[in-house]
Amino acid sequence: MLVMNISRRAFLVSAPLLLAASRANAFTLSAKTGDQTADVQAAIDSAIARDGTIVLGPGTFKVKALSVTGNVQIVGTTGQTILASASDATLLTISKAGTVSLSGISFAAKGVAAELVSASEVARLIVEDCSFAGAGTGLKLQGCGGRIVGNRFKFHQAAGLFSTDAVGLEISGNTVSDIGNNGILVWRSDIGEDGTIISNNHVSRIAAEDGGSGQNGNGINVYRAGNVIIANNRITDCAYSAIRDNSGSDVVISGNNISRCNEVALYVEFAFQGASVTGNVIEDAGIGISVTNFDKGGRLAVVDGNVIRRIKGSSNYGVFYGIGIGVEADTIVSNNVIEEASRIGINLGWGAQGRNLSALGNVIRKCPTGIATSVVDGFGETVISANIIDGAKTAAIAGFAWDKAQTGDLAQAGAEVPKMVKLSGNIVRN
Repeated sequence: MLVMNISRRAFLVSAPLLLAASRANAFTLSAKTGDQTADVQAAIDSAIARDGTIVLGPGTFKVKALSVTGNVQIVGTTGQTILASASDATLLTISKAGTVSLSGISFAAKGVAAELVSASEVARLIVEDCSFAGAGTGLKLQGCGGRIVGNRFKFHQAAGLFSTDAVGLEISGNTVSDIGNNGILVWRSDIGEDGTIISNNHVSRIAAEDGGSGQNGNGINVYRAGNVIIANNRITDCAYSAIRDNSGSDVVISGNNISRCNEVALYVEFAFQGASVTGNVIEDAGIGISVTNFDKGGRLAVVDGNVIRRIKGSSNYGVFYGIGIGVEADTIVSNNVIEEASRIGINLGWGAQGRNLSALGNVIRKCPTGIATSVVDGFGETVISANIIDGAKTAAIAGFAWDKAQTGDLAQAGAEVPKMVKLSGNIVRN
């Protein structure tokens, strides 16, 4: 067997030669004045025919609708190569390809209602170190796999990045800011496995300019997409939720850092079956975490190890806000730290809607009611054990019917505890 020993120095010396060889078939195009649609499209078509690379030089290329229908790599100079829309159409459309790579390109448009770049049925789409500014949506994907890494999305009316029916997609290290309605969307046409990984992104200043009751104003929104991982993102200043999972089952939401959301910071809702919500840090929101809609089949979750504080609610969003964590069915709420929720630290159940809930080992400080549990007829059992409740001025633990207290403080000695509530080992400090 032949063994080759290559020193680090030899490799570093040879690396530029390897890079040059990899671009030996590259076609280099320079920017010039006027419409360059025909020039750029011809270069794309030529590169597809030979599985080659296009290198776009520094400067602004004014183009109309470009299309990619095969394997190609398009490379620019980061921050200097600009593809600027000269029409109201989608600037670049990619379809039915094996591998397409875009890197170092700035895509820009003014007054374009559609997406800047769209891709459909691309097995391996790599978009890296690109910028998207303006238009309705920055990057819209349909049935794509690959990696969307280290890009910048800004000033889009509808969304920064919108993926539907993904196949092994990674969305990581992107900056998404100043968006009219939603930051990152991962949807499916029907409920099912998706598997997209959304990690290490910065998402900020997401408005809800088209209104609604939660379909807009979200930093990251998952809809019908199962087995999605949302981890280690920094999300701030969202009109509604930082993260909203609507009907996506077996979703993992972990290690995210969230500030300033007007509605529920972290929402798991409607027809989901299974969710793990762990290790997130949330501050300044209407509600911290909500795992809800048992009436629509939403159930089965773990909410563990989160830090939640300054959950003040807002008069703009109704009287039920100011809750640290609210859950409904087949859910464990454990080892969380909640401080300064304006109404309730942990809310277990909603009227007769709920079952199999437990609050274990949580620390709850400076919340008027520490833990609220439903005591409505037909509601399932709750276990409330080994929690530390400090500074609950109204009640440490109380029974509720929907939003109305029905009991005194159940943590007090001699209190008559409803049969569906099991209490043990809680520590109360005033």
